[in-house]
Amino acid sequence: MKLTIAIIAMAALAAVGFSSCKTAKKTTEACQHLRDTKWELEALNSKPIDTNTFITHPFIVFQEDGTFSGNLGCNTYFGSYYNKKDKLQLEYSGATKRLCPVMDMERDYLNALKKDISSFSIDGNILILYAGKEEVFRFKDGGKMTEEE
Repeated sequence: MKLTIAIIAMAALAAVGFSSCKTAKKTTEACQHLRDTKWELEALNSKPIDTNTFITHPFIVFQEDGTFSGNLGCNTYFGSYYNKKDKLQLEYSGATKRLCPVMDMERDYLNALKKDISSFSIDGNILILYAGKEEVFRFKDGGKMTEEE
């Protein structure tokens, strides 16, 4: 039921012109880099992750339509976001529920995703998401998304 409501809400936002990463006049350079880039997880809650334990390297992608999606290492997840300049709000909607070998890490990632993410910074090829002043996620630029991903 929650998933259905989330999908309806996302569709309604898209129908009324919900847009992400917009300023009054133009899209900023940081916002351009934020969208359609495969951001690969490097650290969670300020702790580096061991990428050798995952089936797929965890990542997130912010689409131009105000949605995000990614992979937790095994399961996929999705939601919506709103961004203006360096402010960012994430609304987690759901994830697949496969039993995976690294469930602890996936649980920690989802719990972090549900925090009140309020801002971001991009420095070169590093994206950091913050809850207040606390670093929650650190990603590196994994390149532009391809049709196969």
